[in-house]
Amino acid sequence: MKAEAPDRYLWRQILSHVSLFYDPAILALLEETRIVFTSVREAYGVRGPAIVVPIDIPFDAQPRSPFSVPFNGTALRLWNPLEPPADKAWKGCPEGNPHPLWYRHDTGTHIPAWNFFGNLLGLLTFQEERQSPARDHHGRFAAGFSPRVPAELLEVPAFNDAGAALVGACIGLRRQGCAAMQLGTALKRPVIVLSHDCDILRGNDCWTQGIRAYRVISPLMRGRPPALGNLWWVLRNALRPCDFYLDNVSGLVTLERMFGGTSTFYLLNGPGGRFGARSGSSLLPRVVAEIPRGWDIGMHYGYDAFLDEEQFSTQRRELADLIGHEPAAGRAHYLRFDSKRSFPFLSARGISVDESAGYSDRIGYRCGIGGCFQGYDPDTERALDIWEIPMTVMDDAILAQYGNDAIPAFERLLRHLSRVGGAMSVVFHPGSFYNPEFPRMLGLYHKILIASRELGCGSATALALHRSIPTRFMNA
Repeated sequence: MKAEAPDRYLWRQILSHVSLFYDPAILALLEETRIVFTSVREAYGVRGPAIVVPIDIPFDAQPRSPFSVPFNGTALRLWNPLEPPADKAWKGCPEGNPHPLWYRHDTGTHIPAWNFFGNLLGLLTFQEERQSPARDHHGRFAAGFSPRVPAELLEVPAFNDAGAALVGACIGLRRQGCAAMQLGTALKRPVIVLSHDCDILRGNDCWTQGIRAYRVISPLMRGRPPALGNLWWVLRNALRPCDFYLDNVSGLVTLERMFGGTSTFYLLNGPGGRFGARSGSSLLPRVVAEIPRGWDIGMHYGYDAFLDEEQFSTQRRELADLIGHEPAAGRAHYLRFDSKRSFPFLSARGISVDESAGYSDRIGYRCGIGGCFQGYDPDTERALDIWEIPMTVMDDAILAQYGNDAIPAFERLLRHLSRVGGAMSVVFHPGSFYNPEFPRMLGLYHKILIASRELGCGSATALALHRSIPTRFMNA
């Protein structure tokens, strides 16, 4: 890929995002509006109807002074505000709001009232984790390491919010010369991107059975009676290994069909072991046979294939032989992802769409976006030939974080997306779909699909969403 200045890169991501989640007329409106990316000093000198975005305010990983602005039936949660201009010709927009969304000059110039450019580019290029050495024992930048967590900003789709604000400004600039706070019919419906990581397909592997055995005796270490109920699951899956695991694949497909959805099944093959393909590759043909036309199959990169050329290539070749084509979409097992090296590594090995950039310990927007964006190397200023659809919600993470409030939390995220536009990537493991061993999970996926339908969501696989982006926005 050729070099591309950061402002041109961000503008292209905004246009591709708008092309996916807004009426086509809105994309034309953005391209027709005078939108200028320039320095702070020059920004305050622009006059006339225009939107001017300062690009030289440094990214601040530590969110400063978060604030909210009512917008289109929800609230935009923003941070790193800009000081108001001293010139009295500049006023806050909306006027009278203690925290404006824009500063507007009497001649019609609009400047965002927060670090629009720095915040968005910083999130899309993983600056939080590039600037921090913190990693867990799997080498991951966990959600708990993000400085957005204490500020309660991890569940804020900052890119989507900024895009909605920009669209509102363009609409208002054309109609009455001042940014609008309502989007009217500009938005398309939000999209749910469903997927399933097929990493455990039978319940009788030695690691799963060992964990159950440990659960039997672990209470004894605390002076409590043994948890003998786990012996039932040891016996049940010893006799019927695929119960509540591989057998759930057909149930996932059937339920998604009922709701008019499709999904991607990410298959894990390659070496076994606790962090490897516990079920091996022998069961994968049965999974493939259950996946109908319209559903996608992708690669679940092995734990040991993380940035390992030989392991990755061997796994990908084996999977290609199994499914009959080279997998173009993937997600890392255990969400192992390196903010500097993963995109170039995956792109060089034929992956065009990735869904690894999520968190295992919390739900939230790791890159500040609910949707799709192209990888970018800020050091070389080059766009990379790979697109990311960051994972927002994982089954066990939302349940561990919110418990009985998991569905209200999901609805809250989705309701906000319905007011600002975007997509939400959701992963649900076959072993969590219908498994009485984990009763708190029962019905959770069904309720997620019900909530998605009630909020008017569409459904698309990661590859389908990526293919919907107009070709002119795909490359630098």
